[in-house]
Amino acid sequence: MNDQAWFEQMVRSLGRPAMKFANVLVHDTDLAEEIVQEAFARCWASPNTPKPEVEFRRYLYRIVTNLAHDYYRRQSRRLALQSPTSAAANPVEIVERRAGDEAMRRAILGLGLRERQAVYLRYFEDLSVADSARIMGARQGTVRVLVFRALGKLRRALASRAESNQVAI
Repeated sequence: MNDQAWFEQMVRSLGRPAMKFANVLVHDTDLAEEIVQEAFARCWASPNTPKPEVEFRRYLYRIVTNLAHDYYRRQSRRLALQSPTSAAANPVEIVERRAGDEAMRRAILGLGLRERQAVYLRYFEDLSVADSARIMGARQGTVRVLVFRALGKLRRALASRAESNQVAI
């Protein structure tokens, strides 16, 4: 199989999971799509891209993670440079907030980026702690602690919502 056919197969099989992963990291579908496209472009351009699918997935997810970190870094710099002005409410954000389980969304937004990443890889991608650690560029013990703390935060956040007469599933 030539390189182009192999790469197209990787894009077909990993495009959707990579999109979900990026969306968990940045909470913006359009931005997640841009990140995934850039990640695949970097994989295609790099001579170091691994051929086995498992290794390719790790490599791709690491690129997606780095691009998400770069995005947040740029955002924090932009916010620091901007003067505090009251921005008009974005109607799309209002609709997104009303859609889905608001309590769960708030609980997830309360997690840090690395915690969201660890939980997503571990439970939504069903990866082992070792694979999650390789993708995140962290030690296995660190990933275990991140997942443990994130689940505790989610439990506490959802329990406090339930106590205030809000339904949380």
